[in-house]
Amino acid sequence: MASLDERVTNLEALTDKHAAAVAAVRTDIADLRLELRTEIAALRGDMATLRGDMALRSETIELRRDFAGVRAEMATRSEINDLRGEMNRRFDAMDQKFIWLTGTQVATLLAVVGILAGALLR
Repeated sequence: MASLDERVTNLEALTDKHAAAVAAVRTDIADLRLELRTEIAALRGDMATLRGDMALRSETIELRRDFAGVRAEMATRSEINDLRGEMNRRFDAMDQKFIWLTGTQVATLLAVVGILAGALLR
């Protein structure tokens, strides 16, 4: 059997090891707390960003619904249909006048080329 001094020395060594292990555990717990607080703060920031994005998405959906309603209202208005019909008639008249003008210019060009060709061949 070991003497009392050896036992006390052994017990002090074990106590020192235990104290060092407890200090290491405390340090690890403090580091873990700091890491968790950092992660929680980052998650809160991410959640705030997500909430903002969700608010924007809901506003976008509302705007799309409003646009769909306006389009439906515009499609049902007879004024717009009448205006479209009038514009189509005017464009048709402009097309006809443009064709006449182009035909006249082509005929004039052919006449001038014919006169020049006749003058050169004489």
